[in-house]
Amino acid sequence: MATNSYETGRATEDWAVQYLVELGYEILARNFRSKTGEIDVVARQGKTIVFLEVKGSLRQPRVEAVQPRQIQRVRRAAQDFLMRRNLSQESLMRFDVLLVWGPPYQVSHLLDAF
Repeated sequence: MATNSYETGRATEDWAVQYLVELGYEILARNFRSKTGEIDVVARQGKTIVFLEVKGSLRQPRVEAVQPRQIQRVRRAAQDFLMRRNLSQESLMRFDVLLVWGPPYQVSHLLDAF
């Protein structure tokens, strides 16, 4: 069991990735960093590239945990990701939030959250 916030975050993110794989998502990147921001998980669902922010906690996280400043950073990092991977910025894409809590782990998957 995780003993600090870093370990809790890492464990919930690992669980979130497994959850996405079981739903049929193809994981393209984890913890993608650029000078403009970070994206926890980048995945493909069919023809759509999905940029996911994972919020993990021992108790159910609140939607408000994703702040406007963080949303801007994720959007900028998404542009960097598309550019670095030579993917068209006109690709189908969306921004999801996964709120993960536990153990036992539970999830609230917010599609097209921002």
